[in-house]
Amino acid sequence: MEFRHLQTFQAIAQEGSFLKAAEKLQYAQSTITLHIQQLEAELGVKLFSRRSKRTELTVAGRTLRDHADQLLHRAANLQQTMTDLVAGEAGHLRIGSIEPVASVNLPAILVQFCHQHPKVRLTLEVGVTQVISQRVATGSLDLAICSPPNANLDLTFELLFQDSISLLIPETHQLATLDEILASSLVTERLILTEEHCPYRNILEKALLPQGINPFSGIEVMSLEALKQMVRYGLGIGVIPTAAIAFPPPNTIARSISELDLKLPVGIVFQSEANFPGSVLHSLVSDLKIGLKNSHLSAIVSAAHHKEQTRPN
Repeated sequence: MEFRHLQTFQAIAQEGSFLKAAEKLQYAQSTITLHIQQLEAELGVKLFSRRSKRTELTVAGRTLRDHADQLLHRAANLQQTMTDLVAGEAGHLRIGSIEPVASVNLPAILVQFCHQHPKVRLTLEVGVTQVISQRVATGSLDLAICSPPNANLDLTFELLFQDSISLLIPETHQLATLDEILASSLVTERLILTEEHCPYRNILEKALLPQGINPFSGIEVMSLEALKQMVRYGLGIGVIPTAAIAFPPPNTIARSISELDLKLPVGIVFQSEANFPGSVLHSLVSDLKIGLKNSHLSAIVSAAHHKEQTRPN
C-alpha cells in the first residue's frame, strides 16, 4: 500500500469529489482516478460509490477512512524521524557502562548531551565489562564504557584513562593511622569486595594472589554505595575505585596499597566496523571522550585532596 494512494483517498473523502481532490493535491484528475483504482485493486474492495453527481464512501471506504488518518500521521512522524536521524538530531542510543563511571562520571555528560539533542532516546545499562561488552558484540548496545573486552569478541577499545583502586577504611580502624598500607597488612583483615566478575576486583586478585594473599573474606557487594556504607558502619575495609570515593562517607578515610600499582584501563568499546561520522552517535562519542577524561581527572584530584587532608600527623 502506497502512502500517496492513502493521501489521495483521504483528500477525496475530505473534499467529497475526485475533481476537488485533484485541485487540492495539484494532480490531474486521471492521476486521482488511477490512484484509487490501484488502491481498490490492492485491497480487493470498492472504496467509493457514485450517486448522481456525488461521490460517497462505501462501508469499506468508511472503515479505511477511520484508519487512514492514523496511518498517515505515523508515516509523517516516521519521515520526520528519519530526516532528524540523518541530520544527527534523533535516534535511539543504547550505551553500557561499568561502575563507578556510570554514577560518578557519566551523569553530567549525558545531561548536557540530552539538552543538546532533545529528540534522542537514550538507554543506559550498568553492568560489568564481561556482560556489557558481550551486548556490544551482539548489537544490543551501541557502545560501552568499560575495561578491555575479551579479544574473541572482535571489538575496538579506545583507552580514555587509568582508574586506580584504593582502600576505604573506617577512621577508627588501626590501619587508618598509617599513611600508606602494605599488602601484607591486609592478610588478617575483613575485605569487602565488589562482585565476582567486577574488573576492579580482578585487578586486585591478580596482584595479591601471587603473593599468597587471598583477598576474599566472604563478603562481596554489587553496589558501590552499599559497600561504602558498610565500611562507614565498621564492617570491614572496602576495596573500591578511587574515583568512587572522591567524597568518602562520614567516618571513613581513603588509603593506597603502597607497593602495588592497582589501575584499571577504562575506555570506549564498540564494534570494529562501526561507522560514527555524521551520526548522533558520533556526537555522543565525542562528548564522552572529552567529558570522561575531564571528569575522571577532577574526581582523582578530589580523592587525592581528601587523602592529603586525612594524612596522619
